[in-house]
Amino acid sequence: MTETSARLSLPYLMAAQAQKHVTHNQALERLDALVQTVVQGMNATTPPLTPAEGEVWALGPGPVNAWAGQDNDLAIWSNGGWYFVTPQPGWRIAMGSELRIWDGSAWVIPDLPPLQNLPGIGINASSDVVNRLAISADATLLNHEGNGHQVKINKAATTDTGSLLFQTNWSGRAEMGTAGGDDFAVKVSGDGSTWFTALGADAGSGQVSLPNGAAVQAGLVVNAAITGTGVTQGATDDTAGRLLRVGDHGLGGAAPQVTAAGALDAIRVNQRVRVALADVTGVGGPAGAVEGVCDTQAFGAGNAYQEFREVSGGFRLFVRGWDGTAWTAWNRAATQITGAITGSGPAQEGAVLERGSSANGDYIRYADGTLICWAQSPVLTTDTQIGATDFYVTGTGHAWSFPAGFVAAPVVTATARVVSGTPSHQAMVSAATLDGTGCTVLMSAHGNGSTGTVLMQAVGRWA
Repeated sequence: MTETSARLSLPYLMAAQAQKHVTHNQALERLDALVQTVVQGMNATTPPLTPAEGEVWALGPGPVNAWAGQDNDLAIWSNGGWYFVTPQPGWRIAMGSELRIWDGSAWVIPDLPPLQNLPGIGINASSDVVNRLAISADATLLNHEGNGHQVKINKAATTDTGSLLFQTNWSGRAEMGTAGGDDFAVKVSGDGSTWFTALGADAGSGQVSLPNGAAVQAGLVVNAAITGTGVTQGATDDTAGRLLRVGDHGLGGAAPQVTAAGALDAIRVNQRVRVALADVTGVGGPAGAVEGVCDTQAFGAGNAYQEFREVSGGFRLFVRGWDGTAWTAWNRAATQITGAITGSGPAQEGAVLERGSSANGDYIRYADGTLICWAQSPVLTTDTQIGATDFYVTGTGHAWSFPAGFVAAPVVTATARVVSGTPSHQAMVSAATLDGTGCTVLMSAHGNGSTGTVLMQAVGRWA
């Protein structure tokens, strides 16, 4: 029979043994040290100076002093001295909360039990049947292994929910994902019960929508064409709130061309159209105009204003207005202040004022049809006595041809200017010779041989 046990080397009490209590107490000390073993240090090599009763140290290779030659043993301080126990494979020790197992050559950290199909995991928190993974932490890190990392949220069917829910004090405030369908949505709530869809993305087309509108606080950058009912659908689309597309209303391209009879008459909303030469009159454009662009501006209650600009020829401008019932006639708008004037009234063309001169004098022609002519006669001499008085006149007078023609006899005024003789010179107009082309002016004075000139002015209409 052996004197010690096979596993812990506990001393046996022998038959007829004296002082059995000593052997028994040795066995108890050994049990006390090796059962639920807690060590003071791992891989220790130098004994402490003042060890406490019952201290256990797990020695490493090459211990010194009182531990010399006890490589990898357990050193136990008891009754004022060290004794040593050689660990067996599978023995467990603890140092604080750390657990180690002797594998025959070193104290190693034991492997974790299998982690497959666990009912739940709580990290600083308690899991439950709904929240099988529960974590309480300042942050949760999901790092890559290799190049990338994916977080996958899978649902069973289209009508189910796969989403990320953001809460405040356990009340929902924001959610993003596929809730009740495959369209992606971002929703927000102020109270956890009433929800608003801030952003939606159609699963079939990728089209993004903002069901509750958008407030842009800074620049908005759009890198794709905007389509749908939020933009104009054509050149005549005047739907309120829609964005204007390039090409509609002439923006960014050629204005749409109209050819139908009375097309310009039918336009009474803000719009720009172009008219070919052959279609001007037929579509409702101004008579005599050539090809051009017509702008319509709506204003007031059912009123509108049109401008027709020629793009060739004379580059003239015509205007008219809609009073809610009918269009006014087209009127030519002057394009310059001074220059040649042709036509009259609505058909007037050219400038507002026309200034000219010739050997017969100077003139100003106004676009409204007014004409003013003026000139100074050559020096005239009184040579014909009137009666028995000393009053003399110029016998033949001065025939004045107007520098510009009147449509009817104008109003002519004449003022004499003295060259020599008495200061009583007077001028007059012969009514018998006055017409739209000219007249004769005479000068009179007290005394034969008096000389002077006549300042002449005619005011009338040229059109």
